[in-house]
Amino acid sequence: MLSDSTLSVTYSLLSSLMFAFTFVFVKAGTKNTSSTAALWLTLSINTLTLGLWALWKIDVHEFRLLDWWPFILAGIFAPLLGRFFQFLGMARLGANITTPLTLTHPLVSIGFALIFMGEKATTLGLTGAFLVLTGSIIVGLQSSSVSSSAASTKKINIFILYPLAASFSYGTSIALRKAGLAADTDPVIAAAITTVTSWVIASLFAFPNTNILKSYNLEDLKILIAAGILSSFGPIFLMLALKTGSLVIVAPLAATTPLFTLLISYLLIRTDEIFNRWIVFGTIISFIGICLSTTYGTTH
Repeated sequence: MLSDSTLSVTYSLLSSLMFAFTFVFVKAGTKNTSSTAALWLTLSINTLTLGLWALWKIDVHEFRLLDWWPFILAGIFAPLLGRFFQFLGMARLGANITTPLTLTHPLVSIGFALIFMGEKATTLGLTGAFLVLTGSIIVGLQSSSVSSSAASTKKINIFILYPLAASFSYGTSIALRKAGLAADTDPVIAAAITTVTSWVIASLFAFPNTNILKSYNLEDLKILIAAGILSSFGPIFLMLALKTGSLVIVAPLAATTPLFTLLISYLLIRTDEIFNRWIVFGTIISFIGICLSTTYGTTH
């Protein structure tokens, strides 16, 4: 039987893979569809998938919504705010620039873990977290090479705020989920609650805009549906990872998403993405940091 440590690593990598496919598909599916429409559609698919799964597992007689407040609050930060800023960034900067910057969220989560949750980290573990951030910044700086007749360098720099806002949202959400999983909590139900919370709030903004439901290009729609299905499994794997492992370990390991995104983007949409030695170098630096954080992240 696999140890909790091995299970945590496995679940974290599976979560990263699901989110990498999601981000690449969203990038491909927003050429003629707005980021807001993509956000609402993928969240709707997440809500349907996870909601039905949770209803099958839940005990309605003992269920009290207020007992799940960490996941309700987590759902506001992510996927709602995190994915919203993520999609905006990808639409303007590309997946290979936006994703690594967004994936600096382990630093936010680690900060919560060390300050508020009583977890301990080693010097090598914190060095690994710093390398994750360094590698992401190296990749993010390549945004200056984005060519667009409609965007100046100043505007491109402003666009970097989108993935940074997504990073804070994801990092805060992961910390809240870990706190909520301290009790004997079902990961599927927890994932469903965070997703439904995001969907309800997103719908309040989507439905008054009647054009959003008419704004989907047919080809984009197919791709975004696939993205929604894949992104339904990402939160479950993440919850399982958090339930079986330390936040200081899981948070940096979840940042392997840019490695998967780089590979998938190269295979599927390489003509739409920026690829150069600095992006590859930054991604490798991030990976080294992830390995350090995973191996030496906590004290025993």
